Amino acid sequence: MEDVVTDAPPPSRFSPDDLDNFAAPPPQPTPILVVSPANPSPAPRRLLILLISPTSLALLPHLPSPPPLHASLLLPELPLERSQPPIRVYLHAPSGALLAAAHGPAPVPAHRARAVARSLVSALQPEEVLVLDAVRSGAYRGRLAADEPVEGKLETRAARGRGGVGAARGVAALAPPGSVVDGLGAAVLAECEMRGKAASMVVTWPEGARPAEFGVMRRVAAELGVDPAKAAAGRVAGRAELDALYT
Repeated sequence: MEDVVTDAPPPSRFSPDDLDNFAAPPPQPTPILVVSPANPSPAPRRLLILLISPTSLALLPHLPSPPPLHASLLLPELPLERSQPPIRVYLHAPSGALLAAAHGPAPVPAHRARAVARSLVSALQPEEVLVLDAVRSGAYRGRLAADEPVEGKLETRAARGRGGVGAARGVAALAPPGSVVDGLGAAVLAECEMRGKAASMVVTWPEGARPAEFGVMRRVAAELGVDPAKAAAGRVAGRAELDALYT
């Protein structure tokens, strides 16, 4: 009779590769915010505008003058394609706002969004944050028509207490209830909530709509000195009009 205590156990039904799936993943390196040499000790700014959606990024090429590079956020595990980091931060001198543009050829991976949000907010230390992102059709509970513009906002508790952040003050809450947002914009909003900062996230639909179709984009454009009627959404990364921003 076999002794179940002392007999050798049967071979595992899992291959070594399968067993690796149960191991904890190695820790990811911390995102790095590299400050421009022209700003060795940048002072905290009042407003940070994070441009994620193609509609919001379409405003950049139409700024009256190329804004100086303030900082670049790097992910050590990602290759620097064409020397463009995933996020570049520009200083809009007339308004004093920081413009963080997520227009790199390699977008921020979903599993790194929280780390990137933490590094961005903790390093720049803005008083208020405005996130401009797009509605994902799979996460929206209502009906989305291809030719019907939709805009709505989510806010931190601190932002609701002051009626919103900047250009988001005139935007209604995202409806219908149950619609969700994810990605880098949602991670930045969550980071601001944990830090008690005022932050508003405005999402728009359709993803490739012109900025002039949305009230929040028109107000942001006015603050930046841009004519929204001349801006058309598209893939901003690699556009010839942005060459001056990478010098």
